[in-house]
Amino acid sequence: MTYYDTRPTLNENPPPLPPGRDGLPVIGETLRFLGDIFGFVEDGARRHGPVFRSRILGRRTAVLSGPEATDAFVDPERVHRARAMPPNIQTLFGGESLPVLDGAEHRERKSFVMAAFTREALAGYVPVLQRTVRAALADTRGKPSVACLPLFQRLAIESICEMVIGLAPGPELDRVREDYDRVVRAVASLPVPLPWSNFARGKRAVERILGVYAKAIREHEQGDARKDGLARILAQTIEGKHLDKLALQRELHHIVIAGYIVWGWFCTAVIELAADDGLRGRLTDEVTRLTADYDIDAVDALPLLRSVSMEIRRVSPVVPVSFGVAHRDFMLGGYRVPAGWMVLWSPSASNSSPVFDAPERFDPARFEEPRREEKRHHHAYVPNGGGDVNTGHKCAGHELASLMLRVFTIELVRGYAFELVAGRPRYDNTKIPAEPVDGLPVRFSPK
Repeated sequence: MTYYDTRPTLNENPPPLPPGRDGLPVIGETLRFLGDIFGFVEDGARRHGPVFRSRILGRRTAVLSGPEATDAFVDPERVHRARAMPPNIQTLFGGESLPVLDGAEHRERKSFVMAAFTREALAGYVPVLQRTVRAALADTRGKPSVACLPLFQRLAIESICEMVIGLAPGPELDRVREDYDRVVRAVASLPVPLPWSNFARGKRAVERILGVYAKAIREHEQGDARKDGLARILAQTIEGKHLDKLALQRELHHIVIAGYIVWGWFCTAVIELAADDGLRGRLTDEVTRLTADYDIDAVDALPLLRSVSMEIRRVSPVVPVSFGVAHRDFMLGGYRVPAGWMVLWSPSASNSSPVFDAPERFDPARFEEPRREEKRHHHAYVPNGGGDVNTGHKCAGHELASLMLRVFTIELVRGYAFELVAGRPRYDNTKIPAEPVDGLPVRFSPK
């Protein structure tokens, strides 16, 4: 079924608005939305299909999911990013970074940032990932059980900050991690302008984080010979220009947020692999053929690891929505999305769309021959956004994020037996990413 209609809107007899409801006066459905963003979007998609309407944060809103909806969201003729993100969220993202830029300005900024994610850069990050993952998992030894949530959050922030910024583990990085906890809490909270509110705490945390990154930039400019992502971005020139320093601080903040939330994939990996002895055994057989210090080519050559990691990324409740604004009226699913409406696109609901067989089931074989369900539509599988990564808004670090998950999984299954202490956890969907409410206690046994 094709949802996008290129016919012009007839003002005298406009097509219907999407189904849904506006909610309460003024606040609309904001409280229900913030109380469970993942559930709000997925329930609306189940009820209404690829587009439904609401009123959120004081704005008329269209919520999109599914392959054709992704086509619409990544089309700059239909959806813009500038002035789309609510001001409080944009503040927590550090200001004008890639998610809120359009056109030539976005393309130029993206060209700078992509210097940190070349194939050569990714290859250089593998030893850092191996070391940080092995150290984190070694902390589980000799303990009857370990709460994986804080362990994996620390692992994610330490690995992304060392690879991209050159920040080594220590007190400064501990403070940065604590500040990112404050930022993430603030994103899912009402923007109450009081000193004790989550928003105010998150705003102060962003200021401190940007200060750390300004210091890192100065240190790199003083002749540091490291080959981390920051060094690569600083070396990048476009028509003889370097990236503005404030813009660079903001983009580092954006990159670290995206890398930090990969801990949600680590949690899903442990949960799903602990639940399936056969899958875990086959995966262990595959990864144990690797040498001790494998490289990126060796990681890419593991087909079962590829399909398992793709399915983990598909089902994990990590990012609930991305923000846009309708540039002009457009049609989707037989309904009109008016110009000026806020447009929310859901990666989690899109990756659970009916384009996949039994999308509620964890099934890595869906990405293997002959099924290859991700090929049913060019936007069937979009855990890191759709479109072109170099010119569009697809996450600049999507290849690095995948690499982080695959190296984590390699080290996990070939080094440890593990089981969930309390069974499959419930998730707290008020958090971004959604968090296991019990902290995910796991019993690890070194092999």
